[in-house]
Amino acid sequence: MPITNVITHHIQKVTDEDAILSLRNSELENNAQQSALFETLRKSFNTRVSRKHGSFEKDKESILLAKEANTFLQDKTKFQALSISIMTNVETVINTENGELNAHFIFFIESNEKTEFLYLFIVNQNEYLTINSSLDITPIHSIDTGSSLSGLKLNINDWKQRPKYHYLTLVPPKGNEILSDALHDISGFGNKIDKTKSTKEFLDNVNNFTKHVPEDKKAAYHEKVIEYCEEQEAKDEPVHIPTLSQSLEGIDCEKFIREMLPHNPVNNEAEPDDELMIDKRSLRRYVKFSGRDKDLSITFSTNQLSTSIFFDEKADTLLVQNIPKSLRKQLLAHLKKIEQNN
Repeated sequence: MPITNVITHHIQKVTDEDAILSLRNSELENNAQQSALFETLRKSFNTRVSRKHGSFEKDKESILLAKEANTFLQDKTKFQALSISIMTNVETVINTENGELNAHFIFFIESNEKTEFLYLFIVNQNEYLTINSSLDITPIHSIDTGSSLSGLKLNINDWKQRPKYHYLTLVPPKGNEILSDALHDISGFGNKIDKTKSTKEFLDNVNNFTKHVPEDKKAAYHEKVIEYCEEQEAKDEPVHIPTLSQSLEGIDCEKFIREMLPHNPVNNEAEPDDELMIDKRSLRRYVKFSGRDKDLSITFSTNQLSTSIFFDEKADTLLVQNIPKSLRKQLLAHLKKIEQNN
C-alpha cells in the first residue's frame, strides 16, 4: 500500500532537566527514500516477538491517539497537527519523570481504498566513522532499525468497523521506563489479547482435527497450517480460519471451521471470531523441539519425531537416524583424528 503522509520529530531529555522538543514544521515529501525506510521499519516492527495486540481502553474520550486520529479522518490536512499534539503530550509525560531519552518519532499513514494504517516508529540513531572525500575520518549517523525500535500501529478501518477487535499493535521500548509510560499514555493501549493461550488452543485443535484428515494428506495438512500461520504472523496479520480451511486438501472445510472457532478470541458477545493473532514463540515450540544444558543443545522439527528421531521414554534416550551430512562429516573427522593420535 502507498504511503500518503510522513513526518518526523525529535525529543531529548537528560536527567534532572526538562525535555527539548524539536518539531518539523511541515510533512516530508513522499519519495523513494521515505518508502524504503518505511518498508524497513515495518518489517522490523513486525518481527518483534514483544508485539502486543489489543485495543483502546474503555474511556476512549480521554485517549489522545483516538481523538487525534478522529480529527485526522475528518480533515486529512491535520496530519502534522496530529503528530505535534502527540509529541507535546510525550514531552509533558516525560517531564514529570526523571530519566533520559534521545529519540526520533516517525509518523506514517499507509493507505489504499480499503484499508488505512497509522504507524508511529520510535527510533534511535547509531554513530559510525567514515572517511569522507577529503580523506578525513568523520562521524556519521544511521537510523537503528534493530532491537531498539519501538512504536505502535493503529488499524483505522478495524477500529471503526470492528470496535471490539485487536486493532492496536504496540511494541514497547526496551529498558526505558519514561518512554514506555509516554507510549502507553498517548495510545491508551488496553484489552491485551492472550495470544499465547489462543495460539496453543488453536494448535491443539489443529492436532485433534488430524483424525479427520486422510492418512496420505496428514503431512501436507500440518505443513500448510504452519506455512500459513508463519506468513500471517510475519505480516502482523491474523490467521483467517475460513481462508486457511480453503487451502487444506482432503478436509471438510465447514467442519474444520466449526472446530477451530471455539478456541479463538471473541469479536463480540454473541459469536466467536473467525480470526486470531498467532504468538510467535508458541508457533516455534509447535514447529520445533529444542532443549539445552551446559554441554548439549538439541533442536529438530516436530515432524521428525518417530520418523528419523525416536524417543525412548523409559531409557530417557533419543535415537537419531539420517543425521545431517555436515554433522556426519565433523564426527568422522573427529574420530579419524582420535585414531591417528592413538
